[in-house]
Amino acid sequence: MPLLKKINNNNYHIGIWKVDESELDPFKSIKLSPNYHPKFLDFKNEFRKWQINAVKLLYNELDPNNELISINGIPYAKNGGYISISHTKDIVAMITANYKCGIDIEKRDRNTLKIKHKFLHPNDFMLKEIKEDSLKIWCMKEVLYKIKKDSSITFKDHLIISRQKDNFLGNCLHPRFSFKCSIKVFNFENYFLAFNTSYRELNKND
Repeated sequence: MPLLKKINNNNYHIGIWKVDESELDPFKSIKLSPNYHPKFLDFKNEFRKWQINAVKLLYNELDPNNELISINGIPYAKNGGYISISHTKDIVAMITANYKCGIDIEKRDRNTLKIKHKFLHPNDFMLKEIKEDSLKIWCMKEVLYKIKKDSSITFKDHLIISRQKDNFLGNCLHPRFSFKCSIKVFNFENYFLAFNTSYRELNKND
C-alpha cells in the first residue's frame, strides 16, 4: 500500500500517498466514493485516472465512514467535515478536518524566487533571500487560497504570512472577507508540506 505518511490529530488527519497505476481496479474504484469524479474512467489521460483513484483510496484511509464527492471539480465530504487535496507529479497529499482547511505539497527544488514579485506581500516574513523561504511562503499561500476557494483572492495583495513561535500565521485580508489561521510546514523527504491547524474568521474589530 503506497501510504507514505499519516498524521492523526484530534481536529485533523493528513495522509501522503504515492500514485500507483497497479492499484486502479475499475470495479472497486467505481464503488469507492462513486460521486467523486463519477466519469473519471472515461478520461483520456491515464495518469489522471490513476491520480483520482489514489485520491479515493487515500480518502478512504483517512475517513472511512464518510464519502468523498466532487461538485464542479471541488472535493467535499458528503456527511460533513472539510477536506483539501494537493498533487505534485505522483504524490497526493490530503487533509480532512473539522474546520475549513487547506493543504499544499511542493518539491523542494522548485524555484519560486523568479516569480516572487507575483506573490510576495511587503509584510511577508523572509529570513533571507533564499529559495526555501520563498517556496515555503508560496506553499502557505496556496493553503490560504484553498481554504476559501475564491478566485478573486490574489496572493500578493490579500495573503500575508508571518512568524508565530515555531509555526506561522496566515492572514487573508480581502475587501469582502477576512480570516486567519495557524500554519505548519513540514519537510517530507524531498517535499515541503504545508497545512493549517486552525481557522478563524475576522471581523472589523480584529
